[in-house]
Amino acid sequence: MTTIQIIAIIVIFIVGGGGALLPLVMQTRVSPRAMSRGNAFAGGVLLAAGLIHLLGDAAGDFAEIHPDLDYPIAYAIATAAFLLVLAVERVVPRAHSVEGVSTGDPEADAFVDATSASNATPYLLLVTLSIHSLIAGVALGTDEAQSSFLVLLIAILAHKGSAGFALGTTFQRSGIPIRRALPALLFFACSTSTGVLLGLFADLAFDAGSMHVVTAWFKAIAAGTFIYIASLDIVREEFFPVETDRHGRYVCAFVGAAVMALVAIWM
Repeated sequence: MTTIQIIAIIVIFIVGGGGALLPLVMQTRVSPRAMSRGNAFAGGVLLAAGLIHLLGDAAGDFAEIHPDLDYPIAYAIATAAFLLVLAVERVVPRAHSVEGVSTGDPEADAFVDATSASNATPYLLLVTLSIHSLIAGVALGTDEAQSSFLVLLIAILAHKGSAGFALGTTFQRSGIPIRRALPALLFFACSTSTGVLLGLFADLAFDAGSMHVVTAWFKAIAAGTFIYIASLDIVREEFFPVETDRHGRYVCAFVGAAVMALVAIWM
């Protein structure tokens, strides 16, 4: 484990935990423009990382592992991962009741700020966000190229802080005391770092050939998850609400995707 990887694990934990605790400590709901733009930037990076880097790498890896297999297995795995996360987040029955919130668009109203007063809602959100974070961490831990590692780290940090803030806000709005919320928020803060460690130590558990297969699977799964986060979670969060800063957020998302596209030239 290199110094930069150790630093990444610590920083991810601090950003995720800090973002989650901030609403509970402040006891208010604050959504700074900079945080929204940072989340939009992360969305662009994650979308491009999933499509250009992870999915492309996974397809190449599976082509090497199964040269005679005429089937896009990496794309099938990514699709399955996307649908699995969709099922966990949207199909598992959840009762949402939002009073006094309307954007004038029924579809947007179904997405925007869809949290209820039930104490179960924050924990359901905790599970889905932690799954995202764990898989993202594994993808980061199995990334061998330093350039893409740094770009992915920036994207994960930006999204981790925003996701943590949203999670903390949900706990705060549900009236859960900080002493009860703290263990759950610490669990979320640790999820990405745990994924990074799993990715790093996978080298010790598998030989070169097996590790190649494991990495290919993780990359394909992470690609589907990243695409889901970017296209549904971040789009829902940053572009469905009627806000005045949509153009600024779009520019940030575009820049994030462009950065990943440029990085692909040298990788």
